[in-house]
Amino acid sequence: MKARFSGVRPWEAPGDYSDLDLPEGGFLDLHNDFGLFGVTLAGHPKAVLRLEFGNLRRGRFALEFHDVGELVMQQTVVSSDGWHGAPEVDPDGIDSITYYEYGAELPPVFEVQSSSVRLKFRAWEVMLRPLAA
Repeated sequence: MKARFSGVRPWEAPGDYSDLDLPEGGFLDLHNDFGLFGVTLAGHPKAVLRLEFGNLRRGRFALEFHDVGELVMQQTVVSSDGWHGAPEVDPDGIDSITYYEYGAELPPVFEVQSSSVRLKFRAWEVMLRPLAA
């Protein structure tokens, strides 16, 4: 089955995405223009995986995946690896989000790749949510 999309134009499966096309036009480039500031999993009442992105000039937003299951997370670096002094002002963005579907009754699969984390999970809904500065 297809995922439901809110605040962002729906994706076609299978596909790799690093841009979020907005319903009103324009797009958000998750690879070049926005850093991945955080990954959060909330579990009540349904599991929500939240990726928080930001850019000093363009603001912050969350890309949320609702009703998440089968989450696998791999941290590929330790945040202090190679740091000498203060960390970079802007963290890296993501390389891509892969979206694909398996069968009519199963939730779609998402794979998120970045320089520091890999996520793989199933989810029924994708929601773009602006965040306060």
